[in-house]
Amino acid sequence: MSCFKNLSPLYIPIFLSLMFGSCSENNWIPIYQGQETLTFKHYLGIPDSSVHVPGLKKDSLGNYLEGLGYNDPLGVFTIDSLDKENVIRISGEVIGGLILKDSLANYHLKLKFKWGDKKWNWMEGRPKDGGILYHQGKVRHELQIHEGDVGSYWAKNVILDIPATSTIAIPKAIRKAKPYLEHLVSTLRDTMLLFDKNAPLHHFEGKNEWQIVIANPYNEKPPGEWNTLEVICWENHAVHMINGEINLILLNSFYRQGQDLKPLESGRLTLQSEGAVVYFKDIVYKDLQEAPKVLLRYLKKP
Repeated sequence: MSCFKNLSPLYIPIFLSLMFGSCSENNWIPIYQGQETLTFKHYLGIPDSSVHVPGLKKDSLGNYLEGLGYNDPLGVFTIDSLDKENVIRISGEVIGGLILKDSLANYHLKLKFKWGDKKWNWMEGRPKDGGILYHQGKVRHELQIHEGDVGSYWAKNVILDIPATSTIAIPKAIRKAKPYLEHLVSTLRDTMLLFDKNAPLHHFEGKNEWQIVIANPYNEKPPGEWNTLEVICWENHAVHMINGEINLILLNSFYRQGQDLKPLESGRLTLQSEGAVVYFKDIVYKDLQEAPKVLLRYLKKP
């Protein structure tokens, strides 16, 4: 029987608020839902030499000597209006991050993103780029937001397992980016790992090199359309979902602290700025009280 049976429709929203969704499964907590002001903290790195930043010192070769830190003179992070609604605009002009939460654990994040038209000169030839960093601290996980490669996993120094198989069928987006990154990313090879929920677990030892697993399936929508991204985190496990489909699962993640191993199960939640305009909206999360069903098959004791 509905708990609204004898309740006037005028009081249902108030009742839901007071009960925090006791009759509903939609216990979403807003992070950003159309506010006119951007109140999140941010950080910005050293701009590319092609970017004009008044007053920021350069060396004799024209390279900047320091990052922007907590300053944002170029308006990398702003609120914009699209289709008569307020959205977060990340210009991508300088590498950095918008910190949505200082610390989160055991949660389900949901947000929408779409690409803008602008890509900066220092990204010429490469796919548009961005990302969601989560459990960020000494190390972090990343859900890659890479044009044509949304949902893949990138990290360093994390010990973890991902069900994956080797593939030589490297996606076009990664092949396109490889010439620009292979001097920095030694793991961009002719054979790479592809997520496969039915494959054996591939174990990463937490080396100081990029640990990459390609998302599967790819189901990014065409340019100009909004995509729904989800990250589900339970203890030291996580799930990536793109437009309603799971395309990566990671398990048993740890990091080294001196001689000890610590479970990677909480940390900052950050949206990346990485060379292209990206829009975000409808950012919400819910706290989880038990392991999500999608992870149960992997968490069963042997």
